[in-house]
Amino acid sequence: MLLYQLTQWFEERTTLQKALHSGAAESPGDLQLRIQEVEDQLHSHAERWKNAIQEASYLQFPYENPHLDDDMVL
Repeated sequence: MLLYQLTQWFEERTTLQKALHSGAAESPGDLQLRIQEVEDQLHSHAERWKNAIQEASYLQFPYENPHLDDDMVL
């Protein structure tokens, strides 16, 4: 679900930027504001995702069977 939301926001940002650069927009200030809102959402969710990954890595147990790495299992 998170990746879907991120993809949607990236697409919206791209569409808004194209409209802004094409000059077809009636109110470029509104477009700039919406682009900033979308980018803020992207940054916020990316930060949450990063923190969740870091927290999950703290919960992992250390690898306890290094002697098994030498086995030639095919």
